[in-house]
Amino acid sequence: MAHLDCESPETALESIANIYDAAPNEIRQFFSDFDIDEHYERNRPELPGNDEVRRILELHFGEPRNNVSRTYWFHLSRTELGAKFVSGIHPLNSALPNIWGLLIRVVRNTPHAERLAAMRVEGVQNFQYNFKALDPLHWGPYAMLVKEISSHASAASNHDYLKLPEIIEDICLGYEEQFGEDIQTTIENALTPTIVKFWTEESDHLYGLSSAIYYAYLSCRRLELSGLANTCFDGGGIAVPSERIVYVEQRNA
Repeated sequence: MAHLDCESPETALESIANIYDAAPNEIRQFFSDFDIDEHYERNRPELPGNDEVRRILELHFGEPRNNVSRTYWFHLSRTELGAKFVSGIHPLNSALPNIWGLLIRVVRNTPHAERLAAMRVEGVQNFQYNFKALDPLHWGPYAMLVKEISSHASAASNHDYLKLPEIIEDICLGYEEQFGEDIQTTIENALTPTIVKFWTEESDHLYGLSSAIYYAYLSCRRLELSGLANTCFDGGGIAVPSERIVYVEQRNA
């Protein structure tokens, strides 16, 4: 059995080597020798880059020899300094009361606090907020396979969750729509970018492998990351228990 850990290019490379029962230097040399752009220009393959690099790698090293028993994920957020996630990472429906409480604390002693408290009860004038808050399909919790994606949201065509979680941004937009004032900057400045690393035991033992390979490949060749170098975890409305959290990392805003 193997673990899939994309905390860094090095851990990803080690994970891939273990899965294919190869030496990390052999995988690194394969990446150095294989030019994906030249390959596409010459062969016109139909697969996307992540699947094509995996296909070519398996022509060289064979099929995976070890299944993935544990995958590590990175939950991205922006929250209070010192947050420990002692009760785990919760889906949106159970996290919302704490989110509202957080926002009201941030703007306490201002007129915004009373208005936010009223919005919490009376409703938010924002389609995205109501769409997510009412639909279990959007409750998560969510996380990224590749930690480095947190710093490349634009290149990967992702929302920048370290800047502000989507649901908080939706509340801020609803507040501005209703009261004509921007509170988003105030809230961003009061909160801290936060990454929570946790693990899951996979039922699909190779889920995420193509993305991990592509991430390691792009990193080895010092190419820009893209969305194909990542995949996401969806908790399906079930909380991540605290005992599966490896660490909570908070960054300077």
